[in-house]
Amino acid sequence: MISITIEWISGRPHTGAEECEARASAAAERVLSAAGVPYAAAEAEYHRQWLEFDDERYMTGLARTWVEARDAADLALTKGWHNPTAAGCSIEIAESYLQNNARGEG
Repeated sequence: MISITIEWISGRPHTGAEECEARASAAAERVLSAAGVPYAAAEAEYHRQWLEFDDERYMTGLARTWVEARDAADLALTKGWHNPTAAGCSIEIAESYLQNNARGEG
């Protein structure tokens, strides 16, 4: 099963980070699942369009969905925090999925 992992860009708390990551990961997965897009295809298209445009504003299709999933994760990451802009994240497909897929197990 594919899952989304969270990479902290800024503002990681001293305690409770795992709970924040789980909430953010679930938010990103909800967006991707609701759109019915394959996670790996959306991430790959995001990177392809990043190389083409170097700007998320011009992204469309699967890449746009990946951006929306990341934004949902970013918002969920700091839910309930006193300062909801105190942290940021990026999203990635879980390393375990990528390793299993490379071996033909995913």
